[in-house]
Amino acid sequence: MNALRRSRWPIPVLMVLSPLLAEVFSGSMPATDFFRPGMFLPFTVFVYGLPILVLREVATRTRTGLLGLWCLGMIYGLYNEGLISETLFHPLDPANDAYGTLGVVAGLRIPWALYILPWHGLFSLLTPVLLTHLLFPEQADRPWLPKWATWVLGIVTGGLAIARFVFWGENRGVQDGGTFLLHLAVVLGAALVACLVAARLPRGPRVVAVVDRPGARWLPFAAGAGLYATWFVGTELLVSIVKAPWPVVALYTSAAVAAGLWATARVRATTRAAAALFVLGAGTTQAAVVVLLIGLLVGDAFRALSGAVFVAVYLTATALIARRQGRAAQSAGEISRAGS
Repeated sequence: MNALRRSRWPIPVLMVLSPLLAEVFSGSMPATDFFRPGMFLPFTVFVYGLPILVLREVATRTRTGLLGLWCLGMIYGLYNEGLISETLFHPLDPANDAYGTLGVVAGLRIPWALYILPWHGLFSLLTPVLLTHLLFPEQADRPWLPKWATWVLGIVTGGLAIARFVFWGENRGVQDGGTFLLHLAVVLGAALVACLVAARLPRGPRVVAVVDRPGARWLPFAAGAGLYATWFVGTELLVSIVKAPWPVVALYTSAAVAAGLWATARVRATTRAAAALFVLGAGTTQAAVVVLLIGLLVGDAFRALSGAVFVAVYLTATALIARRQGRAAQSAGEISRAGS
């Protein structure tokens, strides 16, 4: 019985981590709002928890690699931004005002979609899954739900989201019938494409026990920070500061996505700790730039303080994981020398 109870701990951890990282640590929602009973339960169960859990189960059962897991996270982005919050569609309220009327084609915010879908892949699915797997390594490669439960939860959550969009969504009231059906087809079609692409992406980097170079354990953190700075901060600068034409923004974002995936695919092997350091590097940069720095620039003391706390949490987690990784590499080296 105790073993069964322990086996279920990863599920609530994942369901809480996903909205916490995507909403609170990104600065999108104050922690004071997130932990209100009327907000906490819907976000941890319906908005994030169950669809994220289903995608994790799909990735585990199909042995999808890290790149594929990231791509599956874009399906969650379509679920969230397309069917639930509906930020992909003009003239509904955008999540970011800079993208409100930028690159609108047939009522679709193209640059915003290219920006936010990979963002959800990184922070809503890949990051919480990697951190949860690191906390529960014995269960990282196992399904947590029976196959029938995964199917039921997937059908129910997806079906409810589609029903909400079709019958009660805001977009239904502002679009003509043809445009509305086009939007629904785009969301469902893009989700299907993402699923097919995820299945065909390389299954690497291969997850191994320890890294070969113990001195290089901080490199994944730096790589994650560099990716976020180049990809997401670069896109934000093009949109908000440079005011670049939307095709330029779309090309830049697409090129950054392709370059990031290509660079990741070239890594033959990694560890769970190194993969976690990579996403922590991205998260730390986001907290430092989007939350702390923006809070200081606009004179928002609460946002700036929150950003400082988030950066401290990310760096503390990074230091602990890097130390653990270093000890594992040192132990492996000692065993190898003793064997020779």
